[in-house]
Amino acid sequence: MEENDPKNFRVVEEPEDEIYEKIKELKTCLADAIEEKDQITEEDALSFLGLAYYKLGDNQTAKEYHQKHLQLSQELKDEKGERRAHSNLGCLYKITGDLTTAREHYIAALDLAKERGDKRPLGKIYNNLGNIYELETNYEEALNCNKERLAVAKEMNDQNGIGKALANLGNLSHVVGDLKESIAFYEEMLQILRAKLRILDTLAEEEESNSEDEGDFVDIDLVAQQAAADVKQKMEDERREEEQGREGVKKKRKFKNPFKKDQKQEKRR
Repeated sequence: MEENDPKNFRVVEEPEDEIYEKIKELKTCLADAIEEKDQITEEDALSFLGLAYYKLGDNQTAKEYHQKHLQLSQELKDEKGERRAHSNLGCLYKITGDLTTAREHYIAALDLAKERGDKRPLGKIYNNLGNIYELETNYEEALNCNKERLAVAKEMNDQNGIGKALANLGNLSHVVGDLKESIAFYEEMLQILRAKLRILDTLAEEEESNSEDEGDFVDIDLVAQQAAADVKQKMEDERREEEQGREGVKKKRKFKNPFKKDQKQEKRR
């Protein structure tokens, strides 16, 4: 296919007039596919038209095309296409605020990815489903999804995926009050970041070995250690505030309710 073939359409920033032009091309492609009974091309055209209207902010029309893509992929028993359609519909329903339907589509996509053993989309689906659970304040399921995402990313040696999963887990653990676990996730994330920065720092040294600015040295390890220390200090400060709050509550509970009758005195009467 040529670089500008509408079948190669992806979600990237483009001017609206270019998107409208691609929509025109995709509709022609769709009509030709239907006439020629080329259902594989029809699937692709429906999916890319949904993405095009999504980019324009026309979520309702985008849903209609992705729903048609889902129906056709199910008729053709194309599990990969079905999984993609469910994921796209999940995204659209999340954007429009229907979290229940979004969750249902993401779960369907997750089941299909598991059945097919598709590791790469599996990590993304876990991430998206985890976001839904977080928005629903179902933090236990959100944590489970991100732990699964982390396991997939580690299995694939996806450093970016590992880092993002650890960041989410650190944040979610913080939200539920598990400060020790939160620190552990953040520290592991910093190790990933530190390793990446070391690589970048080495490349920079190779490129700038003849530079006159050799005195402008940044110790990446110290930066990472300081970041970890900042996280720990923040957690410790919050822990102390919580303890002080609990102590304050305990002190307040020592006061007797002046309106509560003393049972012993009542018995004496």
